[in-house]
Amino acid sequence: MIKLETLYRSNSPIDCHILKGRLECEGIDCFVFDENIVWVHPFRAVAIGGVKLKVPSNQLDLAKEILKQINEGYLFDENGKYEIAEILHSEYEMQMEVLRIKSEIRNNPALIDHPMEIKTSMLSRNDIDLIIDSETNFQILSNKKFEFTWKDFFFELFDFEGDVFRYLKNRPPEYYLDKEIVANYKSKNLFDFAEICPNCNSTNTRNGYAVDYKWDIWYLILSLFFLVPFPLIRKKIHCFDCGFDFKKQK
Repeated sequence: MIKLETLYRSNSPIDCHILKGRLECEGIDCFVFDENIVWVHPFRAVAIGGVKLKVPSNQLDLAKEILKQINEGYLFDENGKYEIAEILHSEYEMQMEVLRIKSEIRNNPALIDHPMEIKTSMLSRNDIDLIIDSETNFQILSNKKFEFTWKDFFFELFDFEGDVFRYLKNRPPEYYLDKEIVANYKSKNLFDFAEICPNCNSTNTRNGYAVDYKWDIWYLILSLFFLVPFPLIRKKIHCFDCGFDFKKQK
């Protein structure tokens, strides 16, 4: 008789569902137990032993091996073993190449009719055809004009199954999301713009309101003068590795 065995426990149901998705890709049947009570009463997670991810006993050994490889930073399939960091880097480079091509097409829409002029060493022609189809649809939505009629407006307004707000917005949310992502695309690596921390030489830095030096005498004077806390005025670069705040190097 096949029984369910507990493979993994966590106080967060999300952890179990992420691992469940990975195991199901390998054909392993997975079941999450006790997640409902944790969602309703998170502080009872420890008392009930956490959320449990269970698998059939005849699949337990394979599931344990997959979990072991994940903990060691690897994924594997019938073709071999792969380092997770390497896979993520490869996928990142692939997505950046897609954004580069989309940005190139939007700067020169004529490329839609001349896809052979798009040069890439990472994507196949089939991938480029998919991008062309996506950009063709994007151009159609970009040129779409909103035509208002009182008849259609009142029909959507008084139709209980209608949506007047969707009627007023003639482009789907995915259009604006894709537009923003491509518009913010930078061909350079983000780390090329990061300042190097003088304390630990890390590039994990960001410019913003200083963490340890938010307040000074001018902040207090202005706050007392206006009788409200004055907006933060001291900016520095913060290192997220060592916590050091510093000014931009000249």
